[in-house]
Amino acid sequence: MKLLSKIALGSTAALGSAMASATATTPDVAATIETAVAAGQSNYTLVVVGLLSLASIGFGVGFIISKLSR
Repeated sequence: MKLLSKIALGSTAALGSAMASATATTPDVAATIETAVAAGQSNYTLVVVGLLSLASIGFGVGFIISKLSR
């Protein structure tokens, strides 16, 4: 039992030091979320512009082909 208490004490100390180290290097959560939101908004804009461009190109090519086939 003595060995188990020493192991428990050692693991508690290691866990405590790991938690202190993790909290010391934790980045600002609000800044990280703002960065992720900005990246998501730019990706959304890029997708919308891409889809609109693809639709307009498809419509234009279809219109030209239909006029040439007459």
